[in-house]
Amino acid sequence: MAEIKIIPAKDRSDEIIRTAAYARVSSSSEDQLNSFAAQIRYYTELLKDSTDAVFVDMYADQGITGTSAAKRTEFQRLMSDCRKGKIDRVLVKSISRFARNTKDSLEAVRELKTLGISVYFEKENIDTAEVSSEMMLAIYSQFAQEESMSISKNCRLGVRKRMMDGTYKNASVSYGYEYSDGKVTVNNNQAKIVRRIFKEYLDGRGVYEISAILNSECVERPPNAKEWHPQFISNIIANERYIGDSLLQKKYMTDTLPFQKKINRGEKAQYYISNTHQPIIDKETFEAVQELRKAKAKIYHRSPTNKHYPLSRMIRCSCGSGFRRKQSGHGISWTCLKHDRKSEGECSMKPIREQLIYNAFVRMFNKLQAHYKALLSPMLRQLEMLSERKKSVNTQLAELRKEISEIKQQTYLLTMLNSQGTLDGAYFMERSQELDRKLQTAQKQLHANLDDKDGKRLDELRKLIGIFERAEQIDEFDEIKFGLIVEKITVLSESEVRFNLIGGIGFTERIVR
Repeated sequence: MAEIKIIPAKDRSDEIIRTAAYARVSSSSEDQLNSFAAQIRYYTELLKDSTDAVFVDMYADQGITGTSAAKRTEFQRLMSDCRKGKIDRVLVKSISRFARNTKDSLEAVRELKTLGISVYFEKENIDTAEVSSEMMLAIYSQFAQEESMSISKNCRLGVRKRMMDGTYKNASVSYGYEYSDGKVTVNNNQAKIVRRIFKEYLDGRGVYEISAILNSECVERPPNAKEWHPQFISNIIANERYIGDSLLQKKYMTDTLPFQKKINRGEKAQYYISNTHQPIIDKETFEAVQELRKAKAKIYHRSPTNKHYPLSRMIRCSCGSGFRRKQSGHGISWTCLKHDRKSEGECSMKPIREQLIYNAFVRMFNKLQAHYKALLSPMLRQLEMLSERKKSVNTQLAELRKEISEIKQQTYLLTMLNSQGTLDGAYFMERSQELDRKLQTAQKQLHANLDDKDGKRLDELRKLIGIFERAEQIDEFDEIKFGLIVEKITVLSESEVRFNLIGGIGFTERIVR
């Protein structure tokens, strides 16, 4: 008979629990109720009499919105340290300080739970180490999300009120203008270009031709633009700002999370205010341009509210031009704009039937779904190693991180001495405020120097892997899956397309006719 030997469970009662704390605090160093030093002091006092816990670090995002975890660098650092096994338990004052988005809150807690890390929310008295905590967390997270939406709604009401009474100011100004002492003034150099664009359009040149001319002459471009694009020209000749008027709420934010900015096509009220600033174009010229735009729209059967299709603005030709959707007796196809206009070198790329592109996506998706572990997982590991290597060799970032670490150590030591009654209260407060200011300055410099491209690509690659982990093979084109993973399609030839996916990767697929 087989001998059974019982191996008793390990007694972990004497293990030290490495405890960290997370908070979103005020960006004002004068606000001692929410300052970094005050947070450390609070958690140090909380744990000073504990025999089985040690305070590891304080993670605090300053003055940042709680509706999205992606913008909170300290929250991301906390999650990273948890993944590296540096933390056993996380303390948070309330769920609303942890996340104001149910999805972010649950995802973070679930991940930490799989890592064996518990989260304790003091206000709600929820400990994720308990079996029944997740349902309670979901309920309270929903409350926090509703609170965030209420705050956002109040902010938007304030903006709308300023629009109604004419006191609203845009954060940026249109090309041709600039802010001077808080007022919108004309940028003379750019204004000349604006007047030229209106004249060129009235002289019969189209937006594509005008943009090509400006690019060839290296004319000063709009801020953050690599080149003059036809859409820039369209926006300029349709913008009422150039006659000194302002139409407010051209775009709006959705009322539900995740908040999205959309073009206002009548869903929200708009506010037209006359004579808000100095005009660049006279009203007669502007109105003549609008009449010409309407006439051209009728000729080319273009509606100002074109219907959006899954492939709209997604396809680029190997010649660099975009594609447009065309419907004929042979069905729906997509054709290169240069080929269609028979200009700018007359691109030889022939039209491709829409269904063939859909079929190519289905084949690519199914291949990737079957082999994503072999293809994407090694890529993710290499990118993670590269990201860590870049961080370690960046001397400036390393120095800033060292400075932040030293400030935190000083704050921690100062707090410990004060809790023991060895420091004068006035000195402690003065020194705490000084360290707070130094910490905020160093963190701002760190955030300004961080290149988040690798981090964004890592997140997208993880998202891509997660999609294929949950997805099954598809038999026909799936618009939702397509929208989730495809950023752009490049037509390489009449028989081959490349799907550029999130995470900076691409896969080539043949077009089977």
